[in-house]
Amino acid sequence: MERAMEGILKEIQKLVPEVLGVMVASDEGLPMGYSISRNLSIQDPIIIAGLVSSASAMMENVLREFKDNEFQLVFTSGEEYAILVGKVEGFYVAFIADARVKLGPLFMEFRKNKERFAEMLKAYK
Repeated sequence: MERAMEGILKEIQKLVPEVLGVMVASDEGLPMGYSISRNLSIQDPIIIAGLVSSASAMMENVLREFKDNEFQLVFTSGEEYAILVGKVEGFYVAFIADARVKLGPLFMEFRKNKERFAEMLKAYK
C-alpha cells in the first residue's frame, strides 16, 4: 500500500503542491498506509494516525448528536498545517497540508481520489 500512497501523493501534489502528506488510519488509530513529505515536522505516523482517528471519532459523535449518522469530511487548520479527513470503507483518510492551502482544490482532490482509496482498502475490511 505504501507505493500506492506515494503515487497518490505525487499526483495530488501536482495540482495541490501544499499537500505534505496522505495517511490512512484505522478506527483504532493504527496507520494502515501513508506517504509523508520530509517538509512535515511531525514524522511519526503512529502518533499522527492515533490523533487523526481520535479527533475524527469525536466529530462523528458530534454529528450523531445532530442525528446525522453519515460522517463524510472534517477540516481543521492551524497556523502551519491544515488537515482534511474523510471516511472511506471504514477507515480515516487524511490529507495533511500547509495551512495556506486553497480549500477548493484540496476538497476536489479528496473526492477525486476517494474511489482509489476505497479500492485499496477493501482488502483490509
